Amino acid sequence: MSGTILSNLARQPTESKLIKSKSYRRIKTKFNQMFDNRQKYIAKWKDIRDYQLPFLGVFDDEQDQSKIYTDKINNGVAWESCQIFASGVMSGMTPPSRKWFKLTMENADVAANSEVAEVLDEREEILYAVFAKSNFYNTVHQVYMELPFGQSPMSVMPDSKAGVRFTSYPIGTYALECGSNSDVNTFGRKYRMTADQIVEEFGYNACPINVRNAYDDGKGNANTFIVCWFVLPNKDRKGTIGNKNMPYSSIYWIDGSREDEVLKHSGFNEWPIPIARHTTHDLSGYGKGCAWFAQADARMLQLLERDLVTAIELGIKPPMSATSDVIGNVNLFPGGITEIDTGGKVEPVFNVGIDVANVQAKIQFVSESIKRAYSADLFLMLDNLGTTQMTAREVMERTQEKLQQLGPVVERLQSEFLNPIIERTYAILDRAGVFPPISDELAEQLNGQDVKIEYISPLAQAQKVSSLTSIEQYFAFLMSLAQGNPNILQKFNFEEAADYYGVNLGVPAKVIVSNDEYQAKMQEQQRAQQEQEEQAQMMQAAQLAPQMASAAKQATDAANDGNPVMQQLMGMGVGV
Repeated sequence: MSGTILSNLARQPTESKLIKSKSYRRIKTKFNQMFDNRQKYIAKWKDIRDYQLPFLGVFDDEQDQSKIYTDKINNGVAWESCQIFASGVMSGMTPPSRKWFKLTMENADVAANSEVAEVLDEREEILYAVFAKSNFYNTVHQVYMELPFGQSPMSVMPDSKAGVRFTSYPIGTYALECGSNSDVNTFGRKYRMTADQIVEEFGYNACPINVRNAYDDGKGNANTFIVCWFVLPNKDRKGTIGNKNMPYSSIYWIDGSREDEVLKHSGFNEWPIPIARHTTHDLSGYGKGCAWFAQADARMLQLLERDLVTAIELGIKPPMSATSDVIGNVNLFPGGITEIDTGGKVEPVFNVGIDVANVQAKIQFVSESIKRAYSADLFLMLDNLGTTQMTAREVMERTQEKLQQLGPVVERLQSEFLNPIIERTYAILDRAGVFPPISDELAEQLNGQDVKIEYISPLAQAQKVSSLTSIEQYFAFLMSLAQGNPNILQKFNFEEAADYYGVNLGVPAKVIVSNDEYQAKMQEQQRAQQEQEEQAQMMQAAQLAPQMASAAKQATDAANDGNPVMQQLMGMGVGV
């Protein structure tokens, strides 16, 4: 968030105008090629939808969203695990009920300034208020629901009502590309809009002739068109002023329109579409998520469930053979009796033997494997932390390995997804003048300084808590050595350990006493203790003074009585 405290950037562009003076052939060709490159992932995403997540994704320009792809799903454990995963990431990283990030300065000296801290706290509260008022938490939950596919995008745009508006985009409707640094910097989307919606969004004059005709004919709500939206780095940037000279270009057009026709050409100052990615292995921009890792088990699970139903059906209604004379005369209904010569015996027509224990055991094993792929067991344990008999320490020790596995995912989501969201939201509010003004002196001090985002979410804290075990183990080891050598405790820095432990536990900074304040308190305590000792000594001396005076008087009296020895002791000479 470098330089965002005093941003003087232009506001988001709103101007829309049909431009026919420039050819967009190269841009449209790049857009189409990006969607062609995406095709190698489509089959995998559809396969995941068919066997695990039937309620997500839009593929092949599907206009009927009422269809649910459950034909191949006989067991819904993957969908249930996806919901647990999304809820776990939501409550673990961006919980609506508590703070999950804080703002500070990269420069420690600047961060120590109480006035700076007050400004950051105030702006931090405004950010939380905007997130709460907007659709952020609803939208980000949808993002986490689609994250098992590997990636999930969400745009951050200005809004006149809530300040900021967030929008998620379903799998199958977009295409991505990475830059050389592996960060996603190119985004393309195809979606349908009616003619009425297009005119409302971009203006009548910006629309091509076919859209205008549909609108003029009064059929604007019946005819739909595919709108293409392309966001990419602005390599033709000239200067720093104007919608077309921003770091990122934003271009809309109707699919199939002429090379020189676009609905809108503008831009963004920041990357507007943060991408949540689970795991990445290349520079394609696409990731691999929980559903990828669980797909083989999901296929097997659906097959096993089908086989289980078949086995039960065969046990209840087995295939039979009979002579032609009894066919049609045998009562196969439950409790039915058929009159045949059984030699006086009463016996069933056939034996129902259902042995499905092995199949059920395999189903249970595969289901647990799918849950582990989605980290459902970890999130359920963390959610039940307050209801179990285990302490937080015991839970963290048991889940330390799982947390370490999830750690890279958490770090990636923080750096690639949440950081851009906070920075983009901050910049939008700053340009809109939402933040209260600051003094010129403070503005001069903050100019050019970097704002640091620290995460204090439950998952971020859990990652940090797991690293505190080494401190506890080291201190326990020193305590055992201290039985033979008490001086060995001098090897342990108690003050630094206390600060490190408190920070990583997420203890509020106001609760932790600074080292300078701690030293001042210790010096004050030592002075108070020294004063108490001096007062005690004075009181003791005052108590002994009468006794010493009485003894001195007795000695003097004895000397005056002519005792030579006492006279010598008192320094008195013997008379001659």
